Amino acid sequence: MKNDYLLTMFFVYTGLGVLIGLGFSFILPQVIPIPDHLFTLFLIASVAAGIMLGIINHLVFYYFVRRFTHYFNGVLKSVRNGDLRARSGLKTKGILGELNTNINKTIADLEKSQNAIHHDDLTGLPNRQALQQFFLNQDNDDKDYALLFLDVDRFKQINDTYGHVIGDEVLRYISFLLHDLAEGKGKVFRLSGDEFIIVHELYAGNRTAWELCQDIHQHFREPFFCAKHCIPISISIGVYEFCFGSEDFITILDQADQEMYKVKKRITDGFDVRKRRTLP
Repeated sequence: MKNDYLLTMFFVYTGLGVLIGLGFSFILPQVIPIPDHLFTLFLIASVAAGIMLGIINHLVFYYFVRRFTHYFNGVLKSVRNGDLRARSGLKTKGILGELNTNINKTIADLEKSQNAIHHDDLTGLPNRQALQQFFLNQDNDDKDYALLFLDVDRFKQINDTYGHVIGDEVLRYISFLLHDLAEGKGKVFRLSGDEFIIVHELYAGNRTAWELCQDIHQHFREPFFCAKHCIPISISIGVYEFCFGSEDFITILDQADQEMYKVKKRITDGFDVRKRRTLP
């Protein structure tokens, strides 16, 4: 059974008011004599005044509780809506200060755990789970996008030739370069292994998917130097243009994956761009 603590406090405050009224009605006559025929009226008035005082105290208490819970609920609502950067900016000490600190620490710990779940340990890029969440969050967005599915050519050969430590450095280098090329106008994800995803918004003034692919290939023409090794890197890219909400995540990813494998079959690196079947 749930307790209504505000209602409990109402009875506590009014009960204290009654006790104060009774105490007042018996203590005051010791200082100022009250005529016997007025004592009953004085007693009733004292108790009524005590009850009113209790109600006023409860209203003040209720106001402050309501104010602070409303504020904290606003912070927690932001967290529930996915804003893990939300923090309580309340400047106070005592019990409320401790509550404020604990809420902020809890949100900070949650943010760290979410980052750990949604980010790749090796490259620091958002992972597949983050990509799926990104699609869920953008489901009502009617803008045009391109999903670039990137696969590092002959990456197993790089691992076999230079070792997994060098292979990890290659993946870090690729993730850094892709993030830099996205220029804040696209989001880069590490899907798995040697596969990366770029979700690139298409709008007037921004690069087309074709131009972005050309930029990527242009930057990877230069080999990667690591531990005195000169390592050539080539990437195959499949591109599928889409609009959020028109197709589900798996379908969009699969379409870009198919385009990427068409490029793989050509032996040389390159890219293919496939448009949506229907335009809104």
